[in-house]
Amino acid sequence: MLYKSLILPILQLINPEVSHFIAEKFFQFPFNKVINPVSYRSKLDGLQTNVLGIKLDSPIGLAAGYDKNCKVLDQLLELQFGFVTGGTITLQERFGNPRPRLHHVPKEKSIINSLGFPSQGLEKINKKLLENPQNGIFLSVSGINEDEIISCIETLEDKTKVFEVNISSPNTSGLRLFHNPSELSKLVEKIKSVSKNKILVKLPPWLESNKNEYLDLGKIAIMSGADGLVIANSLPVNSEKLAVGKGGKSGRVLTNNTPRMIAEVRSYVGPDPVIVACGGIFDAKDVWNSLAMGADLCQGYTGFIYEGLFYAYNINKGLLRLMKENNIDSIDKIKGKSIL
Repeated sequence: MLYKSLILPILQLINPEVSHFIAEKFFQFPFNKVINPVSYRSKLDGLQTNVLGIKLDSPIGLAAGYDKNCKVLDQLLELQFGFVTGGTITLQERFGNPRPRLHHVPKEKSIINSLGFPSQGLEKINKKLLENPQNGIFLSVSGINEDEIISCIETLEDKTKVFEVNISSPNTSGLRLFHNPSELSKLVEKIKSVSKNKILVKLPPWLESNKNEYLDLGKIAIMSGADGLVIANSLPVNSEKLAVGKGGKSGRVLTNNTPRMIAEVRSYVGPDPVIVACGGIFDAKDVWNSLAMGADLCQGYTGFIYEGLFYAYNINKGLLRLMKENNIDSIDKIKGKSIL
C-alpha cells in the first residue's frame, strides 16, 4: 500500500509532532473528503452495535490523544470508525512537557510519548464542538483535581453522549490522586450528579503481579456510578530519548496484554459494565480477540499511525470476513468465542 511503502517512511523521518501537525492539516483541508481515498469506499454493513444505548456503525474507534483539541473529529469519523474520542480536554490551556516528548519505534510498531496533556483549554475547545453531535463523538476529560474535571463535564455536557475520564496518563503529575479509591469514588459520584451522559473511566495497565489494585479501582468506579471502563492507558517506561526521561509506551507491545486484562476485568466486574479495549489494536484479529474476551468496543491510536487512512476500513472488512468464517451474524455474538 502506498501509505506504508512511501508516505509512512517519509513521515517517520520528520519530527513526530511535525508529522502529526501535517496530518491534522490534511484533515482540515476544505476538500479533504474529495481527496480522501476512504471516502470512495462504501460503508460496510453488518458491524452495527448498540453500546451505552448508542447505535454505532462499528466496534472500532479512535482513542483519545490523536485529536487533542477536537479540530477534526467529524473528518476522522468519516474514515469508517464507529466512534472517535476527542481530547484529552483540560480546564486550562496546557503546554505539556518539554520537548522532545514523542518518539516512534518503527521496528516494533510502537510510540513512546511524554506529551503531558498539551491542550488549548476548555474555553477554546468548547467553541469548536457542536451541540447534540452525531453518536460517534466521545470526549476525554481530565484534571489534577475534582473541580477541574467537573468544570469540563458541566461545560461539555451537550457536546457528547459519552465522557471518558482519564485518571491514568503516565505523563501527567497529579493524576495518581484518583488512584485512591475514596477519591475516585467521590469523583465519579460527583460527575453522575451533574451529568446525564455515559461515563467511562480509563484505567492504567497492569501486570499479573499488581492486578488486584487496578481491578479494585475499576470495580469502585463502577459501583460509584461509572457506566464502563477503558482498558487501558499506555505502559509507563523510561526513555533517554524523552526530555523528562520517562513516558508511556503504546503499540504492538501491548497487543497480547490487552485481552488478558479484558478477561480479568470482565470476570471481576460482571457482565453489565461496558469495557472498551485499548492497547495494541492493529487489525481485525486484535479486535476479535478483545471482543471474545469480553470487551464491547475497541479503540486504537498507534495502529492508526502505522496503518494509515484505511486502518478502520480494513479492520471492518477483516471483521466481516472473520464473522463469515465463524458463522457469526452479529458483532455481539463474538463475545465468549475463542481467540484467534
